[in-house]
Amino acid sequence: MSVTPPPLPDYRGREWLSAQLPEQTCLWLDHHPHGWRLDGEAHPALASELSQLADPALWQWPERLVVFITDLHADAEALSASLVATGLFARQGPEPENLRPVDTAPDFEIIIGGDCLDKGPANLPLLRLIHQLIETWHIPLTLLSGNHDLRLQLAVQTLERPDCARNGHFLLRLGSKIMPFCVELLSEYPLTAQELNNLPSESQCRERLLPSAHWPARFREAATSHLTAAQIELELQRLDARKQRFFKAAEDASLTLQQVYAALQRWQQLFLQPEGEFHWFIQRQQLLCQRGSFLFMHAGCDDHMAQRLVQEGTDQLNTAFQAARQGEAFPLYFGPLGNMLRTKYRRQDPPLTPDSRAHLHQAGIHALVHGHRNLHHGQRITFRANMIHFECDATLNQISRWQEGLKGQGAAATLFYPQGWVVGISSDYTAAKYFTPKQLQSMATRL
Repeated sequence: MSVTPPPLPDYRGREWLSAQLPEQTCLWLDHHPHGWRLDGEAHPALASELSQLADPALWQWPERLVVFITDLHADAEALSASLVATGLFARQGPEPENLRPVDTAPDFEIIIGGDCLDKGPANLPLLRLIHQLIETWHIPLTLLSGNHDLRLQLAVQTLERPDCARNGHFLLRLGSKIMPFCVELLSEYPLTAQELNNLPSESQCRERLLPSAHWPARFREAATSHLTAAQIELELQRLDARKQRFFKAAEDASLTLQQVYAALQRWQQLFLQPEGEFHWFIQRQQLLCQRGSFLFMHAGCDDHMAQRLVQEGTDQLNTAFQAARQGEAFPLYFGPLGNMLRTKYRRQDPPLTPDSRAHLHQAGIHALVHGHRNLHHGQRITFRANMIHFECDATLNQISRWQEGLKGQGAAATLFYPQGWVVGISSDYTAAKYFTPKQLQSMATRL
């Protein structure tokens, strides 16, 4: 593999962006804590592991350039700016869709790491821009599912059974996050006179949207197959807070429960019906994919899924995920498949123990690449359970940036070069971060 790093991308059309893209480069592992962190205590086995992985010959690299962009959360401008940041696209006007691939672009593919939906400013323009990449520019694009994407689908699928003991709370789990999408849907796809006449009453809509007062007791009993008693109580506590936010957000958006119900019915038509405009978005979602020694998913891995990766491979796991999405919500979302979209390696999450490293290495995997845990200084490498994690959620969407005090437009892309380099570019870090396995030797001596 090449020891010469790739040049910093040429940001073509950056004059149309408010995002501040880096003008210089740095070695990724020379920057702490914004470049890397150690999750837990330094264990001698970790230093040994990093020394071994410093050998570039152990790594397999993608056959073509891979662009990883994740956690866009309904922000088309963030996707457009992130594509310009790669140097593979040129912006040609003020709108997010005013871009095109550059003629000199090498062979490349895009992996979107999940959580396209929720937060804002707008869901549908982002999805249309992704569709443009696929249909207009014929870009090879892999779309991974995120927890926000999945739970909205599961909530809509359980809409007619709100008092189901295990699944009746999925809509309330969305809390206030569902309301902007409801407003967006009703604004762009207003109800016809016939649809208005056929709507259930306000009280009937409430019954179809929300579980009854007796539901929590039934959930405590039904959820024991997948959750501990402590996890069940935590879920119910969070649900109560989200219920309050749900009603407050509906009031702030001037939405009746009839209108919320109508918007979710419209979502079902657009996303779940084969003729719907965004049915492709549901059909294309995968759980994970592997490129060389890198495993891409939305959130992370645990011991159970590491073993399944060795036994079944990514194709079978993606098939299992697609099948599970058509079934009951609860065992999918709270089971091992759903954990790959939800885990933050907290105490209540299933663990990724050092023993799982051996299982992942058997599958040819040396690093996990994901989003889900949002960061304020660009991408970060975390050493966790003797595994290398590329954390790539750089807080792209405008709503989160405003709430969390980040300035300007978000833009971030992580590039995996066949020549043996990983490059992290973010509008929130002054330099593009460059990683190659040989850097791990110096890291091993520090630990």
